[in-house]
Amino acid sequence: MKNYSLHSTGSLNGLFKGVFLFVSISIFCFNNTAMGQEGTKRKYILAEKTIQHAKENLPKQIYTEDPELNRLVHNLFIDCLFDKLWEPALPGLPHKFFSITGAGDKSYAKCQLLWDPMFILNAWAPLDDNQVVHDVFSNYWNIIDNNPEAPKGSYQYGMIPCTIKPDFPQDGFSQIPILAWGCLMVFNQTNDSTLLELCLPYLDKFLTWYATERDVDNDGLIEYGAYKKCSIADIVQTARFETFDFHATLDDLQLTKHPNRDTGGAWYGNIEGVEQTSFLAMSERAMIEMCKITGRIEMMKKYERNLAKRMEAIRTKMWDPETKFFYSLNRDTDKKIPIRTIQGFLTMTAGLATGEQAGELVKQLTDPSLFWSKYPVTTSSMDEPTFDPNGFWRGDVWPPTNYLVVLGLNRYGYYDIAIELANKMRKLLEKCDGHAYERYNGVEGIGIGVKDYCWGVALWSIVVNTIYGIQEDYRTIVIPSHARGRRLKLGKLEVNYLTDTSVMLKTAFQREFKVVFPTQKEKIEVKCDGKVVKYKNVTVAESSEVTFNAMPGKTYIVSKGKIE
Repeated sequence: MKNYSLHSTGSLNGLFKGVFLFVSISIFCFNNTAMGQEGTKRKYILAEKTIQHAKENLPKQIYTEDPELNRLVHNLFIDCLFDKLWEPALPGLPHKFFSITGAGDKSYAKCQLLWDPMFILNAWAPLDDNQVVHDVFSNYWNIIDNNPEAPKGSYQYGMIPCTIKPDFPQDGFSQIPILAWGCLMVFNQTNDSTLLELCLPYLDKFLTWYATERDVDNDGLIEYGAYKKCSIADIVQTARFETFDFHATLDDLQLTKHPNRDTGGAWYGNIEGVEQTSFLAMSERAMIEMCKITGRIEMMKKYERNLAKRMEAIRTKMWDPETKFFYSLNRDTDKKIPIRTIQGFLTMTAGLATGEQAGELVKQLTDPSLFWSKYPVTTSSMDEPTFDPNGFWRGDVWPPTNYLVVLGLNRYGYYDIAIELANKMRKLLEKCDGHAYERYNGVEGIGIGVKDYCWGVALWSIVVNTIYGIQEDYRTIVIPSHARGRRLKLGKLEVNYLTDTSVMLKTAFQREFKVVFPTQKEKIEVKCDGKVVKYKNVTVAESSEVTFNAMPGKTYIVSKGKIE
């Protein structure tokens, strides 16, 4: 995903020999120093006070009933996050920021990327530190206001580059657009209304830029592009860096001039991507929810229209009824690129697949000859000619995309498969002595790339949203099988399974809980501090649900039958 990745595949060998030479000379920030804009030596300073506060809060805000899991998770936070939070680095990063690697790691430059921090902040949210979250998002908004890299002839205002660097110039290309989704994931855990007011105006600008500059034919499907090449690749490879950069679906990418605009250069990719369309839809769905919360009705209606258009386009143009899978397209001909990759499952994460399409996708996801390896999910189907278990997005396994697959499974009700994937990922983490890697071999699960990579905390998020039944809205609780005895404190939320059919809930802010018993239709009882309370009960198919408003400081028990 990164524009500094060191991997060679097939015809890209020559490129990466040059990449290695370049990075060995100039990219890496040895000893946390780098050359500033005017040749002065820059020193990066860890945010020690903030890190210490987080370390003290960690065992108070995040723990389970399992001491061994607690140790694993707390070490994951320490290794993946606590040496990667830095004090501001002017002029490009005027607020605290997370880098993707730590103080002593030489593999990547110190900068703030676009999609990686969303997985960090989702895990960070329970630590009772809203200011760090505000700082990270404020760095994005600062670059919108001060970024000169969207040139004349383009739709300029709103661009956020792939990496935000301390020094100018910034990158002339963007990255996976899930900032709005990340913002909502944090809000769902903290109820920080100030965050929404800070972010919504800028999120609207960024998503407008993305929908304008990456959907040049206005059909609802998202392409790739770049205004200028980066230092380590030509401009076509730079455009690939906006997404899963060495994905086989992008092997034939070409850049053209805008098909409907006379100004500008050859900046626009001729491939429409399933994954980019899904990512933008994730953010648009999040915008609808956040606009609803804050009363921005007109903005909400705009994103409802955008999402509906994208949903219709991806279902009708990218779905192949014969192979039952979603494929990227040639922008100009709508011809499918028939390579099955992990991008197809992201349509479930974004809620774009129909229920029938999701069912067909799950059959292929769980096929051990396709994606369900010993440690799934491979980024390419194992029967593809381009499959390489070590290949960068060509057959390896990545923590963040596995997390997104889990969320998609939950969204469509495949809870047990999501739990099975979570258990496999925990075993993978334990296999690597508790250390999370940037990615893994797609067949044997051997760690590849950077050890203790920042988004390794997504492995913990997988556990939260499966084993403990907490869905991505952090309000819906789906009772897992054999849950008795499980207990989780996650910041402002506490979940305690008293039996296999009852759960105790506490919240530090007012929220509407929905509790789902997925396998049986039975009467449900809700008690608050021992007293039966009224609720809205909805029974659907073979499951039972109950929805009720919970107040802070109260203890709620939801059960089938009575608890003595």
